[in-house]
Amino acid sequence: MIIMSGPSGAGKSTYVKENYPEGVICSADRYFEELAMLNQTSYEEEFQPYLLAKAHQFCWWQFIHAIKVMDEPLVVIDNTNTQKWEFENYEFLAKLEDYEVERVVVPFDPDKAEVYHSRNKHGVPLEVIERQIRDFEY
Repeated sequence: MIIMSGPSGAGKSTYVKENYPEGVICSADRYFEELAMLNQTSYEEEFQPYLLAKAHQFCWWQFIHAIKVMDEPLVVIDNTNTQKWEFENYEFLAKLEDYEVERVVVPFDPDKAEVYHSRNKHGVPLEVIERQIRDFEY
């Protein structure tokens, strides 16, 4: 199992597409992407900050389904995971299920929050990206 880690706009999803094309991707973003597909709208139209907890619960259930029901050999958690508490449950359950766990930190420059803000696809506010960088736990 791979746990991606890095601020919004740093290139996590691009890294996943290039390096783990065969993996089952679990992400909170997918919740809003699926809503957009169902409603024939866009991610931006569906995204609401108050739905973030629900989106992360969706990601958690995707993960459980992938490892417990489907017994997938490669599962990738593609969220920011900037602090240990954000991914420790994934790591714990994966190890219980005998998965090897690797955290992949996408390299980022703490001084380039504005660059990450300009290229993140989901409109994450600059102040959120700055906080992700400031509070990042290696």
